[in-house]
Order: sequence, then structure tokens, then C-alpha cells
Amino acid sequence: MIGLLVALLFIILFSFFQGIVYLIHGTTPAKEAKKKMEKIKNSSIVRKFFAQKQITLKKMGAGVLLKDQMTVSQWYLYKGMMAGLLGMICFFVMEGLLKSDMAKTVSILVAVIGWFFLDIILRAQNRSSNDDMMPDIMEMSRSVLYGKRGGQYIADALKDAVIVVENKRLKTALMRLRNDLDGGRSLNDCLDELEMSFSNGEISAFCTVIKSLQSTGQVDEALRTLENNIEREQVSVNKKRCLMLEHKTMMYVIFIAMDILAMILYCIIMKLLQLQIGF
Repeated sequence: MIGLLVALLFIILFSFFQGIVYLIHGTTPAKEAKKKMEKIKNSSIVRKFFAQKQITLKKMGAGVLLKDQMTVSQWYLYKGMMAGLLGMICFFVMEGLLKSDMAKTVSILVAVIGWFFLDIILRAQNRSSNDDMMPDIMEMSRSVLYGKRGGQYIADALKDAVIVVENKRLKTALMRLRNDLDGGRSLNDCLDELEMSFSNGEISAFCTVIKSLQSTGQVDEALRTLENNIEREQVSVNKKRCLMLEHKTMMYVIFIAMDILAMILYCIIMKLLQLQIGF
């Protein structure tokens, strides 16, 4: 406790004298901090890191699954808040209520877990979203295929594909694609944007097929091949879901069996105690 008070006093005194220096130079701590942040952001390494992280967040669906138009700065702000909140709660519980000597160590470990908590949630949601959208990817492929057979241009067929899609994340991306096409953006750029919005091999394959074959007009066979691949993937996803359901069912059976066994053992023990008291 004394160490914390000393550290706090040092921070207050340092901030006070720093404020005096800033006043002498005609500036403020906020302005100086803003200048330093701009200098850091303008460095090539930081710009590259932020750009790569923004692409990763976009591919993982952070803008749809967690928050609209999430930036890298917001992402790390939320991670820091989560780590600090969990760490403080753990410290106050262990130090104030449990009086544990391991409060600091455990709080640091909990804060580290809290820092990676959003990453775990986002990856799990992205994996689940990719599995859930597989039927919609098939419907999207069929819609484009049937539209092309009916004499539509590929761009128009892609615009209409949003009607048959129900998955929120995929529908949002297709609506953005349609708006971009209506705004005069090229089809290749729109497909690049669509592919960049997902970490999904089937969507990447779909975009690659459309981009490479849109000028030849021989899209039908390629889309049928893609559709067959997606159907095989859907079979794999269904098998995985069946296995998960079997595992959950098995766990429920085990828990019920353990509850019944515990009740039987309790009855036996109580009966033995009654017999012992009787003797």
C-alpha cells in the first residue's frame, strides 16, 4: 500500500512540473500528446501494422460481429478496457474478500486472459459464421449461375444474389457490393472488397472464378464446379455438427448418470448411518 501511495505521489508531482514546463513553452499536455501520436502514426512501420491489423479485423468480421466500422484503435482500446476491468475485479475480490496472498499474481494472469478474450471471441464467432453461411454461399452461387443462364450480366446477377442470402454478415457484404456497383465501381474492385471481408476459402474461390472468367463468358461450368465443392464442404460441416451434437448428448447422459449415482450413494450412506445409530 505504501508503495502504491509513493508511486501515485510521484506521478502527481511529475505531471505538475511537466504542466509548468508546457505552460512556459505556450502549449498543453493534450497538444503535445496529440503531436506525438501523429508522429507515431505517420511512421511507416506503424502505418503498415495498422493497415495489416485493419485487414485482419475486416476478414474476421469484427465490423459485423462486434461493432460497425471497428477501427484498430477501438479494438485495442476495448482489449485494454477488458484486461483492466477483469484484473481489477479479480484483485478486489481476492485482496478485499478472500485476503489472498496471491492476489497480485492471479490478477495479472486474469488481466492477460482478459487482453486476449476479445480475440478468442472474435475467432470463435468467425468460425461459427463461416459454417453458418455455407448454405447461403451455395444459394449465392446458384443465383449467379441461374441469372447468367437467363441472359443476365454477371454484375447484375451478383446484385440480385443478395435477395437469396439470409446470413447477416454475407448479406451485409453483398449489399455493400451492390451499392458499390451502382455507384460506378468496377466489378473487380467490388469482388476484391468482398473477398477481403471474409477469411473464407469458398468465398475467395467464388471471387476468383468470377474475376478470371467474367470476360470469357464461360462461367457456367466453373460455377457448377464451385457449387459442387461447396456442397461437399456443407456435407463436412453437417458431419462436424452431428459429431458435436453426439458429444453434447453424451455429456448430458454422463451428467445425468453421475447425478443418479450420487443420489444412490447418498441413500446408501444415509441408510448405513441409520443402521449404525440403531446399533
